[in-house]
Amino acid sequence: MRYSARLIHPRSSEAFEQQLIAAGVDPGGIDILRRKRENLIIRVESVTAPAANIIKQQLLSLGGDAAVHRDVIKGQPDKSVVYIIGDHGRLSRLQDKFDKQPFGLDQLGSSIKKLLDKHDNPPRRIELPSGCIDLDGTPKLMGVLNVTPDSFSDGGIYLDPGAACSRAHEMVEEGASIIDIGGESSRPGSSGIDTRAELERVLPVLDRLEGSIPVPISIDTRKSEVAKAAIERGASIINDISGFGHDPAIIETAAESGAAAVVMHMQGTPETMQQNPHYVETLYDVLAWLEEKTGELVSRGIGEDKIIVDPGIGFGKRLDDNLEIINGIADFHSLGYPILVGYSRKSFIGTITGREPGDRVWGGLAVLGRCMQAGVQIIRTHDVKETADFIKVWNAIGQEEAAE
Repeated sequence: MRYSARLIHPRSSEAFEQQLIAAGVDPGGIDILRRKRENLIIRVESVTAPAANIIKQQLLSLGGDAAVHRDVIKGQPDKSVVYIIGDHGRLSRLQDKFDKQPFGLDQLGSSIKKLLDKHDNPPRRIELPSGCIDLDGTPKLMGVLNVTPDSFSDGGIYLDPGAACSRAHEMVEEGASIIDIGGESSRPGSSGIDTRAELERVLPVLDRLEGSIPVPISIDTRKSEVAKAAIERGASIINDISGFGHDPAIIETAAESGAAAVVMHMQGTPETMQQNPHYVETLYDVLAWLEEKTGELVSRGIGEDKIIVDPGIGFGKRLDDNLEIINGIADFHSLGYPILVGYSRKSFIGTITGREPGDRVWGGLAVLGRCMQAGVQIIRTHDVKETADFIKVWNAIGQEEAAE
C-alpha cells in the first residue's frame, strides 16, 4: 500500500474545521484540533481504519495528535482521510515509530520524512542550460509575450516581430526575470494551429532576441518541434500547458537539452477545457495530478532541479475551482518544486469584478497578495510594471513590520 501524504497550510482555524468535518472527525474533538493549526499538518489520503487507529495511537504517544474519522474505532469506513498534527520534532520521529508497523505505515513514515526534508530545504534555484534562476524570496516575474492574432487579452498587439522584441525589452526594464513567448493561443475554445504556423510566429522573435536580452527566455508551446527550435535559438525553459502530455516527444526534448520544464495542470484541452470541468476535491485532485506527472518527468530524465509546477488557473477550472486553488496555493510547496501561478487577466477575475481583460490588473493584484503570503516563487503576468511595484511595496511593508 502506498499513501499520498502532503503538508497543508489551512488559512484559518475555520478553514481547518471545515476540512475536519469533511473527514468525518468527531464533532467533540474538532474544537480542540482546530486550535492546533499552528503545528505542522500532514494530510494522508485513503487510510484504512486499522491503519488510522495505529496512526492515532502513535501520534498520541509522541505528544502529537491525529484527526481521524469518528468511526475508525469501529473499523469503518474502509478508507478515509487522516490529518497528522504535531511540531517538527515529534513528526520527525514518526519514521522510527512507523517502521515496524503493518498496513504500509513504514512507507508512510518514509514519505513524511521526505515531506519534512522538503519543508526544511525548499528549492532555492532553477538550473538552466547556462546559469540558473535564483529564488531569493522575492517572486520572479515571467512576462507574457503573445505573438498571436487571437489571444484572449492582447491578441495581435505583438504579432509583428519588431513590436514583440520591443515589448520584451520593455518588460525586462519593468522588472521581468523571464520572458515567455507563445505563438499559439490557449484561450478557452481555441482549436490550436499547426506546427509550421506556430514556428512562423515565434522564430523571427527568437532570432532577434537571441543574445540581446539579459534574462532567460521561455517558450510557451505544446509541440516538441517548436520547443527544439526555440532552444536552438537560446530559449532555456519549456512552458507546456498540456503538462507534457500533448506531444510525448517534448519530454525527450527537455531532457536532452537540459531546459527547465514548467508542468501545468489542465483538465481537457483549450478547445474543451471549460465545457463542464469537474473535480472531486479540486485542490487535492490537481496536487495528485502534478505529483504523478512530475514523477514521470523525473523518471524520464528531467532533473528535479529543473521542474516548475503550475496549477493552471483558468485551465479547465470553474470560478470556485480557481478560488480554492488560490486559497490553498501554499499546499503546492509539498511537491518540493518552485510554484508558478498565472492568474493575469483571467476570466475568473472578470466574473468577480465585471471588468474586461485589459482592466483586470487591480483584481489580479489581490491574487498576487495571496501568492506573496504563500511564498509562490514565480508569477506569470502581462502587467509587469504594476506587479513589480506591488511586490516592492509589499516587501517594504514586511521589512517595516520586522523592524518593529
